[in-house]
Amino acid sequence: MSSPARPELIFDHVGLVVRDLKSGLGNVCSLLPIVSATQVYDDEVLGVSVQFLRDASGVIFELIAPLGDNSPVAKIAASGRGVINQIAYRVKNLVDAAEYFRAQRAIPTGPAKPAIAFDGASVQFFLTRDSVVVELIEGEGASREFLPI
Repeated sequence: MSSPARPELIFDHVGLVVRDLKSGLGNVCSLLPIVSATQVYDDEVLGVSVQFLRDASGVIFELIAPLGDNSPVAKIAASGRGVINQIAYRVKNLVDAAEYFRAQRAIPTGPAKPAIAFDGASVQFFLTRDSVVVELIEGEGASREFLPI
């Protein structure tokens, strides 16, 4: 039996877990050439608060902070380990992409869920054999508005 073909993966962002968005923003902006940021998105379904930052070269970073004690990133934020938490890619069809990732022995961390920061598009996270978290985002793109910092 052959493995499904790798779907087209379009890079979207790198996720960084922070204890809180305000201090995380200050720390990242003092270190990296961040030029713009989006609004803050509080996502009760995913249990996180996020904000996207863009650097001078166009790379997008997502700051991810726990939204409550049961947040899936609460332990990471408290420990300060594994804070470069994930890389994220856009896919046209999440079901097909998830099938490919499973065939490559990546383990879903949970079911696909709608994400406020992506205009309700479904997202799903996978843990690779090398313990890298990959976020798959279904769709072409969100209507994020970046404002100068």
